[in-house]
Amino acid sequence: MTVISALEACAFNAWPARQTVFYEGWILRLANGYTKRANSANAWQPTASFDAVRSYVEALYQRQGLPTIFRLTPLAGDEPDRQLEAAGYQQVDPTEVMTLPVGNRRANGDTIILEPMRSSTWSDGFALLNGLDAIHRQQHNALLDTIAWPVAYATVYEEGQLIGYGLAVAEGDWVGLFDVVVAPAWRGRGHGRQLVKKLIEWGKTQGARQAYLQVTCSNSAALALYRSLGFETRYRYHYRVLS
Repeated sequence: MTVISALEACAFNAWPARQTVFYEGWILRLANGYTKRANSANAWQPTASFDAVRSYVEALYQRQGLPTIFRLTPLAGDEPDRQLEAAGYQQVDPTEVMTLPVGNRRANGDTIILEPMRSSTWSDGFALLNGLDAIHRQQHNALLDTIAWPVAYATVYEEGQLIGYGLAVAEGDWVGLFDVVVAPAWRGRGHGRQLVKKLIEWGKTQGARQAYLQVTCSNSAALALYRSLGFETRYRYHYRVLS
């Protein structure tokens, strides 16, 4: 299995869909519409012409009452992107998948609490900080509760306030970082850096040798942070959405 395939598999497991449909080497993910990542068609080992795949995917997502979204990694090749662009699908959210050897990293994490289960405190704070309404909060919680591998939920405290959140999922040699966020008023003070290092440190205790994460190319602050920690881009992907 290539590194890209391995990372894709880990990320699928770490951010699970409610349902998965397989068609001609494509993985079609369904999760009630919460996040494009869990509600998109993804190439794995394509075996059919893309015309047939596109028709199948569009019919399935229409049946589910969801927009048709293709998530295109290097595993898809070039043809799907060309055909979708010609069909009027807009490119959105180009994203970098970055990795980092775990190594011997230590966080100054006295104010960071890790828990193996999702608590109401974590869920409430994360939803408030990200502006999730009741429906999206319920969908987010349902997604997190179906993760099969070990999870660490991180909460950052400062001056008696809950100011940051994140989670990590460990599977084999990999630990994935997700939902990393710090309250705007507390950014630029090193809290995000310590949060990331704390989650990576936890991953090492689970046997991980490499950390990975996904960050949109437009998030310049996050990219600068991750690069300063040593993360390097392994590959990129983007979505195609019918406008």
